[in-house]
Amino acid sequence: MDSDLYDEFGNYIGPELDSDDEEEMQPVGNEEEQNDDAMEVYGEGVEALVHEEDAQPLTEPIVKPVKLRRFQAQENLLPETVYKKDFLVDLTSKPELIRNLAIAGHIHHGKTSFIDCLVEQTHPDLFRYEDRDLRYSDRLFIEQQRGCSIKTQPVTLVMSSSRNKSYLLNIFDTPGHVNFSDECTAAFRLSDGVVIIVDVHEGMMLNTERLLRHAVQERLPITICLNKIDRLILELKLPPADAYAKLKFTLDQINNFVHYTVR
Repeated sequence: MDSDLYDEFGNYIGPELDSDDEEEMQPVGNEEEQNDDAMEVYGEGVEALVHEEDAQPLTEPIVKPVKLRRFQAQENLLPETVYKKDFLVDLTSKPELIRNLAIAGHIHHGKTSFIDCLVEQTHPDLFRYEDRDLRYSDRLFIEQQRGCSIKTQPVTLVMSSSRNKSYLLNIFDTPGHVNFSDECTAAFRLSDGVVIIVDVHEGMMLNTERLLRHAVQERLPITICLNKIDRLILELKLPPADAYAKLKFTLDQINNFVHYTVR
């Protein structure tokens, strides 16, 4: 039995084993026999070579290292900016100087026009043609034809704070129609904060409430931008005191809605 060949500690105590037994030794065939076997296996159309030394030099590794190929794609027709493109590229490597913002609001409350104001400040060659808006972030033909955003369009700009500190802003221009709320959801997941554009003439609308509730659920900082204040004077013909009351009422309405939403 095999248990008799080993002690209680697992050491071998059986008879001596001869590893050089002639019966276990297999003779190595000569080169001619090996060549004959190769001829029988592969046929006459194959030449079998037996190398006794490695033909690969020691300076060449067996597994070659991975070569990192770096290339740079640059467009020549980029619009001129008040900052250098290299400065923008350098800011991309500093996460503490990057801000991701989503511009949201009800349809036709002026989200794309708000981004146009930022683009005009950073792009001196871009300006509005007569009474037509720039609509820089509306890239689709159907968006320009219908005058409303359908897809979320990202825009990267370098803006400075009140202390002249430059930041890289990744701005998402989101659609204002309720049927495209999925685009707003995708932009909110990528953003550090959200700017809600509110038309003071119309006040809080249905999609404004939905966006405020969504921003609270995502725990995003909210900034309210009261837009189209000139409509209070040009269309409603309100005096300054009534215009101030309208602005205050809109802000109180938004604050109360956010307060009860958080609760």
